[in-house]
Amino acid sequence: MPSLKEIRTRIETVRSTRKITSAMKMVAASRLRRVQNNIIHLRYYSSLLKQILEEVTGQLPITRQGVFLRERPDIRDVLIVSIGSNKGLCGTYNALVIKHTLKEIERLREEGARVRLFPVGERIEKFFAGREFDIAGSDHDIIDRFTFGPAAGFASMLMELFLKENAGRILIVYNKFENAVVHRLTTEQLIPVPVEDLVKEEAGEVGEPYEDPVILEPTAGEVAEAMCKKYISYNVFRILMDASASEHGSRMTAMHNATDNADEMLKSLILNYNKARQASVTRELMDIIGGGEGRGAL
Repeated sequence: MPSLKEIRTRIETVRSTRKITSAMKMVAASRLRRVQNNIIHLRYYSSLLKQILEEVTGQLPITRQGVFLRERPDIRDVLIVSIGSNKGLCGTYNALVIKHTLKEIERLREEGARVRLFPVGERIEKFFAGREFDIAGSDHDIIDRFTFGPAAGFASMLMELFLKENAGRILIVYNKFENAVVHRLTTEQLIPVPVEDLVKEEAGEVGEPYEDPVILEPTAGEVAEAMCKKYISYNVFRILMDASASEHGSRMTAMHNATDNADEMLKSLILNYNKARQASVTRELMDIIGGGEGRGAL
């Protein structure tokens, strides 16, 4: 059995670790609440914007639709943006993103596509950088910034990369936030904008299409192009918020479990400490009694 000093040292170590995990849990919960308040509104706004964009593009022939709206089936190059985290201690969050990304790469390669990667987050980049993957670029800062400005800048960079690389599609792999415990791994096409797939389940009913004709100025093409860029920017912002909330939810859950495990370990160590202390006191009493009996016999 370990000595009393060794058990005391382990108890102090576990208590110190418990303080850290408990503090990290509270920090993650605070950040989660801050991000979570924006997600529902962003989803609703994004769905409304997508519906309006669909109605505007409905007035244009396919040949006049912008480059970010028109499908490019003849181009087999695909860019995958994989969103993870910069820090660890968030359970299997990054591992599942990596696993899902690898499945998407395998699926696309089987279809004959040439895949390039754009990892977001240090954990994701470290995994793919050490392997034979074609990396188009990376970003570590955007996932930790909660304002629209940086997200819009990131979206503009992706649009420029789409044109520069002459890609057929840009897909984003991320965790879609459901609640603090449930996050759904999702692959979403960012560019070209899939306006024919109006997603209503994200924010409930978004309203019925306009029945009256809509007058677009200066032209339908210019309005569609401006709205398309705006939609891509807000959609990137929504996706980053989803990924960030999922990360904080995963970290909060992981730190909650770690704190509970520390509590169980403390109970076990304190019980062992009390048993060892009782055994030590019993031995001392036996020594005292044995010594007294020896002197009495003399």
